[in-house]
Amino acid sequence: MNHTFQHRRKALILAVAALAIGSATQAQTTSTKWPTAPVRFVVPFPAGSAPDVLIRFVGVKLTEKWGQPVIVDNKPGGSGVIGMNAILNSPADGSVFGFVQGSAISVAPSIIKGVNYDFNRDFVPVTLAAVLPFVLTVPADSPYKTLADFIAAAKAKPQSIEVADPGRGTAPHLAATLLSMQSGVQFLEVHYPGGAQSIQATLGGQTKMMVDSYNVVAGNVQGGRMRVLASMADRVEPGLEQFPLANKSVPGAAAYGWFAVIAKKGVPAAALAKMNKDMGEALLLPDVVAKSHELGTYPRPGTPEQLAQYINEDRKTWQRVLDHLNIKPE
Repeated sequence: MNHTFQHRRKALILAVAALAIGSATQAQTTSTKWPTAPVRFVVPFPAGSAPDVLIRFVGVKLTEKWGQPVIVDNKPGGSGVIGMNAILNSPADGSVFGFVQGSAISVAPSIIKGVNYDFNRDFVPVTLAAVLPFVLTVPADSPYKTLADFIAAAKAKPQSIEVADPGRGTAPHLAATLLSMQSGVQFLEVHYPGGAQSIQATLGGQTKMMVDSYNVVAGNVQGGRMRVLASMADRVEPGLEQFPLANKSVPGAAAYGWFAVIAKKGVPAAALAKMNKDMGEALLLPDVVAKSHELGTYPRPGTPEQLAQYINEDRKTWQRVLDHLNIKPE
């Protein structure tokens, strides 16, 4: 009887050990073999936009690396909410990721009524992909030579110095308000339907300065029709070295758009880890960096933990601005 019990016990131990080895092998296989099917990136932007072009360019590199097609699925509209919902409604099997704008995470849930996703509850961060610095731009013949000049003029005449942005509640509008809050001055903020209209208003003298990303104004700056007073980046980016950082004149005045790779909660850890590694490597390839700069974006991959912290800080910053503006969901 005792001999039989020991025999069964030994067999059970061997079975458990085999199961553990099998599980470890399976996990390792998942890690090394993923992806075994096409990978889809949901992109909440229209085709041809800067982030769309960037992820398509990176997608070619990932296809070469993985031997699997990378599909870009454009879901524009709703300030990124439509795309976020598409990711949320996708299977959590590692076949779908999001290449999304930061405002869809940090701002949209606070300004759009009916947003039913919560980032921390429903998604996981994979990696920050790139940032898109905002710049403060004036006409070439503007009397303001520095950001300090502009701030001084606005202080002398509160709410009389017009600043253009591409729409109420847009990231450039919030960036202009952040500059106002951090400098302690009140601008007269004027909202236009888009960057082209902001440029026309600023060149035409209806507004004294505009806030938008550098790629929007680059043609006019390089053509000598406009000047950049300052970049709102948090650090000097390649190609923007000639522009002073706004936060040197106005501490805390750093603002920029950003794009990140995210996934629905529940995607296997091995797929998340491989996506983080491979996306990070692809973003830093010389030709990808060059293409990114051409689009006005600057690669900045990192760890999921870094992205989580980044999102947390970003949400606090913009919630403070939204509270200041008294913008509620509508």
